[in-house]
Amino acid sequence: MTVNDIGKIVLSVGVTQLLADLLSRKFIFQSGSYKKSVATFQRAKDKHDKTAAALAAKRLLYEAQQQSNPGGKKSSQQISAKSLEKDEKKLKFESNDVTATAAEVARRHTSANFSTAIVFFLLYRILAAEYSGKIVALLPFEPFHLLQKMMTFRGLAGAAGFDSSTEFHFLWVKAVGAGGESITKPMAPLSPDVNHASQACAFAFIYFLCNMSVKVVINMILGEKPPPGADEGVGTLMNSPQSKKMMDAFGVDPQEVTGLKKKS
Repeated sequence: MTVNDIGKIVLSVGVTQLLADLLSRKFIFQSGSYKKSVATFQRAKDKHDKTAAALAAKRLLYEAQQQSNPGGKKSSQQISAKSLEKDEKKLKFESNDVTATAAEVARRHTSANFSTAIVFFLLYRILAAEYSGKIVALLPFEPFHLLQKMMTFRGLAGAAGFDSSTEFHFLWVKAVGAGGESITKPMAPLSPDVNHASQACAFAFIYFLCNMSVKVVINMILGEKPPPGADEGVGTLMNSPQSKKMMDAFGVDPQEVTGLKKKS
């Protein structure tokens, strides 16, 4: 176990996320096409909000009119049902315009996130090959079996049988600083908290912790956030009229998909 190994993993994740955010900002979020898409979305959203507010006020006036004039006598200032229906159709059209422009903004963010995911997948494969069969750290606790199988022992020799694997015990003895001694000799722990081979930690667990901490923090500081209304990622894309038409073509009910997304 060396601090250099852990530091290298942390630095690799941090630098990769930093470069991904800076490149995405430079080539995607500062481009004229992205700014134009955001401006178009904001205009459509503002227009939709104004129409929705005007329609809500018109409905209230119509309901008050119906209560005060139950006989249905017409006047020049009265609001007709046809007028409400016309405004509702206008609002629906503008709502489709908002979802279409929001999907265009979300598509650019999704493409940037997808590219970053590919880069991190390649980084994982590179680091996994470099740290294959190497104990990177010693945990101050004994992980439960599922965590051992999925992360802390991932890539280590003898993961299927910890205590009986000669190859794994060689790695364990080497990690605690007694690599030149016989593996049958009692192994001195590094600290009172480290007393069993199951506390050995592979690269995958450190990489996972870095993705949950360093990567997230850097992205929060430097990452470009989509505007409100276009910030649901894939959900925004699925709400667009084009996506709904595609789902209809494949026999999928868009309303059911939207309901499942809201429940989740």
